[in-house]
Amino acid sequence: MTENSTKITKKPATSVKKNSSVKGSSKNKKRKKKRNNIGIICGTAAAAIVIVVGGGYFIGRAYYSNRFLSGTTVNGVDVGGRTFEQACDLLGVNDMPYELTVKTIDGTPVVFKTADFDYRLSGKDELQKIYDSVNRKTWFSGFIQNSIYSFNEDITFDVEKLQKLVEKANWGDVETADAKLGLNEDKTAYVITPEVQGNKITDMKKLEAYVTQSVAAGELSVELDKDTGCYSLPKVKSADLEDDCKKRNDVFQLSVTYDFDYTTETLTGEELMKMIKLKDDGSYTVDRKKAMEYVEKLAKKYDTYNTKRKFHATLQGDIIVPTSSDAKYGWWIDQEKTCDDLVDMLEKGESVDKVDPIYYSTGYFDFTGVESARSKDDDIGDTYIEIDLTDQHLWYYEKGKKKLDTYIVSGQTTSEARTTLPGVYKLWSKETNKRMKDTNADGDEWDTKCNFWNNVSLCGIGLHDSTWRGGYFGGEIYKYNGSHGCINMSYDDAKYVYDNVPYGTPVVMYYKSADK
Repeated sequence: MTENSTKITKKPATSVKKNSSVKGSSKNKKRKKKRNNIGIICGTAAAAIVIVVGGGYFIGRAYYSNRFLSGTTVNGVDVGGRTFEQACDLLGVNDMPYELTVKTIDGTPVVFKTADFDYRLSGKDELQKIYDSVNRKTWFSGFIQNSIYSFNEDITFDVEKLQKLVEKANWGDVETADAKLGLNEDKTAYVITPEVQGNKITDMKKLEAYVTQSVAAGELSVELDKDTGCYSLPKVKSADLEDDCKKRNDVFQLSVTYDFDYTTETLTGEELMKMIKLKDDGSYTVDRKKAMEYVEKLAKKYDTYNTKRKFHATLQGDIIVPTSSDAKYGWWIDQEKTCDDLVDMLEKGESVDKVDPIYYSTGYFDFTGVESARSKDDDIGDTYIEIDLTDQHLWYYEKGKKKLDTYIVSGQTTSEARTTLPGVYKLWSKETNKRMKDTNADGDEWDTKCNFWNNVSLCGIGLHDSTWRGGYFGGEIYKYNGSHGCINMSYDDAKYVYDNVPYGTPVVMYYKSADK
C-alpha cells in the first residue's frame, strides 16, 4: 500500500505601491476602480469553491460513514464502497456451518451439530477489525491510493467435545468377512461367496483423529474409506478367487483360437484335454510336451517359409519357384515361444477368442509374409516384384497392375559364389548412399557405393543402382560381367523401387526350367 500526499505551495501576496500624491488623474481612478472589481470577483469565486469543496467533503464523509473506502481490497476481493454486511457476503464469511456430516464406509451419514463442539470461524471478526480501523475522515484518500488488506480465517472448536460425540455415535455393527470359494448346494459348480466390508469401527482412536483432522482443515463433509484405518478390511476378496474358480469350472470349455489371417484354428474340447492334467481339487497343470505336439502340427500345416511356390510368370506362365538358402520369405512359427505362450494362456484358465502364433524374428527381420496376400494356396498376392533371371527382366506389379518394366543385371553365373539364387525374397529395408563392401567365398572383394539400396535378403543381396554400367542392362551381361549376387539397376529404376515399393513386398526370382 502506497501513501500519496499533495503539496500545497502558497504564492506571495502581490504588493501595491501607493502614489505619494493625494491627487490623481482621472485615468488612475478608473484603473483603481477596475482593480477593485476584479478583487470582488475573485473573492466571490474563492468563497464558492470553499463552499462546494466543503459541502462535497461532508457528503462523501456521510456516504462512507458505514462503508469501506474506495480502492479497498480484502483477500483480493474489491470491497470499496461496500457496507460491512455486503463485504461479508462477498467474502463468504457470513455463512457459519451448523452441521458436520461423516459418511461411513457404506455411505450411511452420521450428523453432528457444530454448536455441540463450539465450532467457530474467525472470518467475520477479522473483517470487523479491518472495517473498524478505517479512517473515514480521510474518505477521499481512497481515490488517491489503494488500501489492501488480508486475513487468515481461523477455525476453532472444542476437540474433546467433538471426540466424545464421535465416540458415542452409532457407526454400525456389521462384521468384516473374507470371500470364500466352495461348492454350491447342488454340488454342480464352484461359487464364490463375496467378501463383506463391515461398517463396525475397529479402531476408534483412528476414527477420532481422522474426524478431528478433517474439521481442523475446514472439511465438514467427511467420508470414511478403507484408507482411514478405522475399519477391518477383507484379506481375501472375490477377485482373488476368480481365477481359481474359473479354472475349476471352465477347464472343459476352454478354447484358444489361432488366427492365420485367411482362416482360424481352434484348440478346445477333447484335443485340449490331451494336454490338461486335472487334480482332485479341480485345479490342473499343463503338459508342455503335449502342447508342443499341437504347435508342431500347426507349423506343419501353416508354415510357408522355405517352401516351393506356384507362380504365374509374366513370360513363362505358370511355374514352380524353387527354394534357396538366400531367399527368406514366408510364415515361420517360432515353436518354442508359441508353445510357451499356449501353456501360459491355458494356465490362466481363460479362453482366447483370437491370437496370432509367435513367428521367428531376428532384430528388424520378421519371418512373415503379407497378411492381405495370405490364402490357402498362396502368400504372394498381386503386389510383388518379379525378376526373370534368365531374361534379365524385372517387373513390379501393384494390385495386379504393371508399374515398372525394366532390364537388370544379376549375379555372374560363372561362379557359384556370385550367382543370384532363385526363390521368393522380401523387401526388408532401404537405405540411401549405401557403401557396399564385402568379400565372397571366391575371395573377390568389392568396395563401392550406390544411391538407392533396397535390401531383399539377410546375406547382402539388394536391388540397387549401378551407374558404373553406363546404362547397359539386360541380355547376357550377367554371364560374363554380372554382379556378386545383387540385382543391378539403372539409377531411375532403383529410385522408383526405393520411393514406391512398400516394405515386406515379395520379390520372386527364377530361372527358366532349362536354365540355371
